[in-house]
Amino acid sequence: MALTFLPYAKIVKKPSLKPYNANPQTLGEHIKKRRIETNLLQKEVAAIIGVSEDSVTYWENGRAIPQVQHYPRLITFLGYYPFIHETKSIAGKLKQVRNCLGLSYEQCGEVFSVHASTIRAWELKHHCPPAVTHLLITALWDSLPEFVTI
Repeated sequence: MALTFLPYAKIVKKPSLKPYNANPQTLGEHIKKRRIETNLLQKEVAAIIGVSEDSVTYWENGRAIPQVQHYPRLITFLGYYPFIHETKSIAGKLKQVRNCLGLSYEQCGEVFSVHASTIRAWELKHHCPPAVTHLLITALWDSLPEFVTI
């Protein structure tokens, strides 16, 4: 008895998209909203950002938050700055610069030749940076892409 083989083509569809929060509050919600709007899979977003697919899944589900080193690519992927804080003071500008450059407190401290706790104190407005550092922070903030500082 001869077996016949019929041509077979497996058709795989993308899973139906779950609704997302139209007014995202967390960074994970921002990522999910943008991913769904651009019709990308989590693994595609992971490749863009340079992380594992599990990382994107955990961020979107609120099980983890991205490390600051991933912020520059996340901000570029989103096309806007997703964090809500003031940027009129030098403290707010420093926080935005640090986030946009993906610098930890320690790395930022190395840039300004101060201890990480000093950076944190400046961001919390416990202390003000010296005038020279103030000028440098302002210059770095002014050099950020326009879509970030709006």
